[in-house]
Amino acid sequence: MKWIAFALIILAAPLLAVWLKGNPRQAPWAWGMLTFLPWVLGPWNLDVAPFATPIWSGYVKGWQVSLLDAVAFGIVFGMRTRWPKLVLIGPLLAYLFAASISVLQARFPEYAISYVVQLLRVVLVFLAVARVAEMERGERALLTGLCAGLAVQAGYAIFDRLNGALQTGGSLGHQNLLGFVSHMALMPAFAAFLAGRGSGRALVGVIAGLIVVALTASRATIGIAGVGLILTLVLSLAVNGNGRKVAVGVVGMILLAASFPLAKSALERRFQAQNTSFMSEDLQREAFVRTAKAIIGDYPLGIGPNHYVFISITEGFADRAGVNWSASNRAANVHNAYLLIGAESGYPGLITIVILLVTSIVVALTTAFRFRKQPGAEVLIGVGVGLIAISLHSFVEWMLVVNPSQYLLAASMGIIVGMRSRFLAQQKNAVRSRRMMKQGRTDIQGQGQVQGHGQPGLA
Repeated sequence: MKWIAFALIILAAPLLAVWLKGNPRQAPWAWGMLTFLPWVLGPWNLDVAPFATPIWSGYVKGWQVSLLDAVAFGIVFGMRTRWPKLVLIGPLLAYLFAASISVLQARFPEYAISYVVQLLRVVLVFLAVARVAEMERGERALLTGLCAGLAVQAGYAIFDRLNGALQTGGSLGHQNLLGFVSHMALMPAFAAFLAGRGSGRALVGVIAGLIVVALTASRATIGIAGVGLILTLVLSLAVNGNGRKVAVGVVGMILLAASFPLAKSALERRFQAQNTSFMSEDLQREAFVRTAKAIIGDYPLGIGPNHYVFISITEGFADRAGVNWSASNRAANVHNAYLLIGAESGYPGLITIVILLVTSIVVALTTAFRFRKQPGAEVLIGVGVGLIAISLHSFVEWMLVVNPSQYLLAASMGIIVGMRSRFLAQQKNAVRSRRMMKQGRTDIQGQGQVQGHGQPGLA
């Protein structure tokens, strides 16, 4: 059955490319899948691993291929539009190179390569989204996919809460992962709602996002989401302030405040069940940090991707750092994505992932301010703030390295690149049009003068 599913996914890629060439008007349905599928690939069994490692302790369980990869392939090779200027491809490839080189340090290279395969698929999604976002209707389709994904997860979260769950991960399996990826959809949805672009679907995304954030009952998720929404509002007003946006912002803040009792109730139930408090110190997280720092100290070039848990146990790092022997703790990654990447891919991996995140944020925000008069520029504020949110969240979570997070990171980067390229092209066309109009007026005046000199009595 696995090989049948694998064959169907592989076959779907060229078939979609051919279909897109013959049905361009129906293309938005495929485009929206780029940002919707990351939310449901695992729970809906839309991926397969030709080389599977289900019992391996790492976070990637084999050389996987998903339906999203087929969709991305079909879009990349099935679109006739020109390629955008891929300003973020350099940092992305640099991180891919750093991770690939660190495979040489791995105890089991075939398991480490699983992460490299994942990154190659991320690059493919980035290229597909960049091509789609270069069109205004592509931007709308991508936003629809993000909001639809959030809405589906909100439905799962509500169902879990009605069945007694204290914290819910929706269909993604863990509340920390759901909270982490929600930033990359909630902030763009809120920015689009503020700007009045696709207000209906954007409002659905905002409401669904607030429900998701509240029901995760995650301190980091709730706090970072609140700060992110406020920052999105402030930057959006700075880009293009108007009375409507102020009113919409007030409504948004009311919605945020209205969700606070739900979040507060979820946190209280969680802490009561766990016999902890909001400010309680997590000693095991501190032990995880000591473990990762010790690994980085001994292996500055990394231990290889997908190897943290294995090395921390077998080489005694976890034991010396004071990680207790419970299975949930010994099998856990350090709750800091930067330390995890630094331990596995060494300083090259740590440096390149930071450059990738910082560059993406800077390009998103500078593009929004530079092209503030362009329709849709404010959506980039939400995308940029979403990336700021996951960058901050990565100091207390390791979810940056897993499939859904990296797919949505690729989508965010692709939206930035595609919209920036569109704005540059529109600016160039506007300048060309003004030059042509000016040249045309000059030619007409010149012809009039020649004709005037040639008429009797006017010499």
